[in-house]
Amino acid sequence: MTWLTPVTGLILAAILIPPLILLYFLKLRRRPHAIASTLLWKKSIEDLQANAPFQKLRKSLLLLLQLLALILLALALMQPQIQGGSRDRIKTILLIDNSASMTATDVEGAPTRLDLARQLARERIETLYGGGLFASTAGETMIIAFSDRAEIYSRFTDSKPQLLNAIDRIRPTHGETRLEEALKLARAYTTNVNPDQESRIISEPATIELFSDGRIQDREEQVLRGESLTYYRLGTPDADNVAITSVSVDRPFDRPTAVEVFAALENTNMAPVTCDVQLSVAGVALGIQGLELPAAEVHPTTGMLVPGRNTVVFTPFEQPRGAVIEVANLRADDMDADNVAQLVVPPPKQLDVALVAPRNSLIRSVLEGMTLQRLELMSTTRFERLAKDGGLEEYDVIVLDNYQPPTLPPGRYLSFGATPNIEGLNSYGDGRDQVVLDSKDEHPTLRYVTLDYLFISKLNLLQPDDEVQVLAQGLSNVPIIIEISRGPMHIVHTTFDPLDSNWPFKRSFVTFIFNAIDYLGHSGEGLATKGYVPGAAIATRLPAAAQDIVMRTPDGGVERLSVGDPTMLSWGPIREAGVHVLSWTEPGSSEPMERAFAANLLSQSEAQIAALPEIAIGQDRTEAAAPGEGSYTPLWPWAIGVCLSVLMLEWWVYHRKMML
Repeated sequence: MTWLTPVTGLILAAILIPPLILLYFLKLRRRPHAIASTLLWKKSIEDLQANAPFQKLRKSLLLLLQLLALILLALALMQPQIQGGSRDRIKTILLIDNSASMTATDVEGAPTRLDLARQLARERIETLYGGGLFASTAGETMIIAFSDRAEIYSRFTDSKPQLLNAIDRIRPTHGETRLEEALKLARAYTTNVNPDQESRIISEPATIELFSDGRIQDREEQVLRGESLTYYRLGTPDADNVAITSVSVDRPFDRPTAVEVFAALENTNMAPVTCDVQLSVAGVALGIQGLELPAAEVHPTTGMLVPGRNTVVFTPFEQPRGAVIEVANLRADDMDADNVAQLVVPPPKQLDVALVAPRNSLIRSVLEGMTLQRLELMSTTRFERLAKDGGLEEYDVIVLDNYQPPTLPPGRYLSFGATPNIEGLNSYGDGRDQVVLDSKDEHPTLRYVTLDYLFISKLNLLQPDDEVQVLAQGLSNVPIIIEISRGPMHIVHTTFDPLDSNWPFKRSFVTFIFNAIDYLGHSGEGLATKGYVPGAAIATRLPAAAQDIVMRTPDGGVERLSVGDPTMLSWGPIREAGVHVLSWTEPGSSEPMERAFAANLLSQSEAQIAALPEIAIGQDRTEAAAPGEGSYTPLWPWAIGVCLSVLMLEWWVYHRKMML
């Protein structure tokens, strides 16, 4: 038990109790009354003796009750409170973690950790706003759910039904756990600006109650600014989990109709495990491989858990059509969200390509040797007319062979020689005699491309801005190949004309054009090698005439999208791992068209689901509290209630005595 203002109660008792006792020593003033019998004289004499000054007091129930009432009133002013109930605070903020790790099923009494968090949060609201005749005010409460992004489910209110409804509306996500945005939202609602001193900020006191398993990635980067924090640990410290943390599906370069699947798994348990990994295509199992994973270890220096890791590679198989490919860990553990990874493999797409060349082009012969849906040789006059009136969006890639158009509308371009007329390239003259000294071989356009023996006799010198990515550079860091990606504008540009080099005589010239066309043509189309993660946005290009656009989410939800320009569609953020299906119709077609996108958790941090007994917010460490700890129940309302009851009893005793 604690006392908030003990001195105030003691002062009141010192002021009121002695005068009350003194009053019982004073002689009462008597009024004359006629009586019917002298038998009453004896009682009157006893009264006079008892009320004479400085005489010994008789036993008085009235005095006892009045002293008890004053003592109870003094105790109420001392504000006693006991630990275990609601705390009388102005602001309370409930932060509820709804990240992927909160879907773990290792808790007792609830299906998931998030279900337990909602249950405990409801109990806290019942405690804070339990009501009753002598219940104290609990101030206002805010509810925020957070994962990779924070969302306010209820602003500050003292409405118990509104708060309980907000808790019930919190749904799980498969995002990673980050606290920064949640703290920013909380502080935004607990901070007021003094109107008399605009530069001074006044923060109201706030109590933060955190319902989480403690697996917060940025917890040590945060700082408490006067807030008090209570951490409710959800989950067990020895939870079992084996997670798929990486997956890739690719088409071998020499077998464009086949696919090859790679996956990496991590074991967060302190003992080695064996699991079966299954590969499925369109829901049909193709094969199962056994995989042994070593035990996790604690790093001796950092104290961080290092999971045991192993990879699995499935034999390439023919898949000429598009399909959903799934890799599943068949071993049961405490979290299902990272046991399955799905990727959408589109069919080998044949592209519509336009070549704009003011003269006979060497690039034309390369493009004619590719498997394209359409190759159109476009004059510069036609290009400029379509750029002005519209119509270039029907081409997947436009190749500019040493041609600099006056304006360059949004699109995907492969450019050679003449510098494109866009901001950020900053051409400043001609260069001579260059070789490639450094290149980003991991970039899709440079796969299997060897630039070691490339000699360039003439090129355009550029000073690109920071947002321009240099893929290959020569002597004195001169850009040779660059990439620009600005929303709907995507360009891969080489700063020289191939005829001013020995590149046309190299095999890498053909490979580069093939890679660049394939990379630009499929950009933003949800390739299997790209994939999505929860928290990201799906970006794609639909036909300009697309209508009735609908997104179906993995949980069965259906969302109708209102899109101004279907060729630049963006939807998100993704909240749940799984396959998202986008459907639309086009004029003149009765059958809807569909495009699938797969999102996977693939998070090493969320895979470690062992709950932490304490968390560090900046330099402050907070141990996990059991439900009810860290809060107090005020007793002063009950003291006042008992005081009123004593006064009622005193009134009854007094009137009964007067009647006798």
